[in-house]
Amino acid sequence: MKLEDRMLKQSLNAAIESSVLKKEGKKDKIRKFDESIDFIINLKDINLNDPKQRIEKELILPNDIITQDMPNICVIASDEILMEAKKLKIDTIDSEGLISLNGQEKKEKKKFVKKYDYFIVEDKMMRDVAKYLARFLGPVGKMPKPFPSGYGIVSSVDDLNTAIDRYKKIIRVSVKKHPIVQVKIGKKSMAKDKLYANMKAVVDYIADLMPHKYNNFKSIYLKTTMGQPVKLGGVEK
Repeated sequence: MKLEDRMLKQSLNAAIESSVLKKEGKKDKIRKFDESIDFIINLKDINLNDPKQRIEKELILPNDIITQDMPNICVIASDEILMEAKKLKIDTIDSEGLISLNGQEKKEKKKFVKKYDYFIVEDKMMRDVAKYLARFLGPVGKMPKPFPSGYGIVSSVDDLNTAIDRYKKIIRVSVKKHPIVQVKIGKKSMAKDKLYANMKAVVDYIADLMPHKYNNFKSIYLKTTMGQPVKLGGVEK
């Protein structure tokens, strides 16, 4: 099923509108923080017991979804790359820190992995990262992947800076246990055309990965952090 642009735009507008608290006789109440906008696609007719139909990828959206702060990342590196990350005030860990972390309790390793959304690793340290942290990073989809599946492995300072810029607009697309895609496409404060471009990129990307393209879409919802889910009309069969 080819989705109409009009339906996507209408649902986006409705989701943003639903985040405003309305009460008869009173002024509309807008929440004081910049809500994120979640995009949810429920899939059908896929077999997640087949590894080929599972998804674990990173997608670069057309527009930044992080508009003010740095991405929530940790850089695992040495030498120049480590120094550059520290200069940018990004959390880092070096070889000694990695060994020290490996000696800690399991719960501390899980806590460390949970703290960050993404990890950027210098290529020559990937062996140690796999050795010490793969069992914790892998199950939550945070193991750095080489291109084209991901963008978290770097070999130079230039690579690091490029990766940081990319992670302002990268989302993790994971479909492993349940046939659901749920990602953030931006913030409520963003221009609607940029939010729409991000949403459309997700739709087309997921459809391209599906065995029956858009016909594998069961239903689509949009919602702000505090708003009610808004269903895209005409998708459910």
